[in-house]
Amino acid sequence: MLKRRDFLTTSALAGFAALCGTARAAAATKPVPVPVQPAELNLCLQWNGIPGKAINEKLDFLEANGFKAVELPTGKWLFEQAEAFKKAMESRKLTVATACGPSDFSHTDEAKREAEVAKFLPQLEILGQLKSVGLILCPARKSVPIGFEKLRQDFITNTGKRLAQHAAKHGTNIVLEPLRREETPFLNLVADGASMARDIGAGATVMGDFWHMAREETSSMGAFISGGNLLSHVHIASLKDRKIPGWAPRHDQYVDGFRGLKIIGYRGAVSFEGGIPKGGDRVKLIQAMVIYLREQWELA
Repeated sequence: MLKRRDFLTTSALAGFAALCGTARAAAATKPVPVPVQPAELNLCLQWNGIPGKAINEKLDFLEANGFKAVELPTGKWLFEQAEAFKKAMESRKLTVATACGPSDFSHTDEAKREAEVAKFLPQLEILGQLKSVGLILCPARKSVPIGFEKLRQDFITNTGKRLAQHAAKHGTNIVLEPLRREETPFLNLVADGASMARDIGAGATVMGDFWHMAREETSSMGAFISGGNLLSHVHIASLKDRKIPGWAPRHDQYVDGFRGLKIIGYRGAVSFEGGIPKGGDRVKLIQAMVIYLREQWELA
């Protein structure tokens, strides 16, 4: 007798094949492994979007409103606030998801690429101390002056490889982020990021972003399945205008993607990255988002 979970897995693959075309489906001949543990919806907020000013005030808000993780800024904040943040986290059940900031490894000047690596090495060490999932990176922005082939080769064998190795040494990861084509012409699909992460090896993972995926992916469920056990982080926003989820419920349908996360047993963070509608009450909108996303998760 076909068990319910096996049926869902088989059905998901069938849908994946139909939506993504025969070329991509051919690569999905092996069944998706049934996850050892069931997926969890671990909601997360980015640091600058959390109501409050002091570190403890922000963390108190997260815990009081059902959030399980926090996403940090990179750069100056990380260097200056890491110790105070670490101390404030000691008695809490919150986890540190990722740190998010701009990156670009597509410079034709090798010295500039090396400088990009150098600025992230100490940040990875701090993230390791905070037991963070990892550092979000995108290899290129807007254009690829170095050239696509050279950028990919250099990133997976040199710049990205060294960062991943350093991350793994300190107990964390680099997290490759696929973006929309107008933001980068290089990495637009979760499957591409997962492929690069596999080529890089230990210390490299991939993430998915509902906002980017709505433009670039044929199926958000299929995209998350393609990330598999390399998927370590998820961003979410309103699919209408990148505001807070649930603000435009006719557009903000996440059930398909959540089904993909359930199929692979995803237990990482789902982090809101987006804006608040003009004049909106941030606290009330965040609280409404939590209810809305839990309802969508249950429907999946």
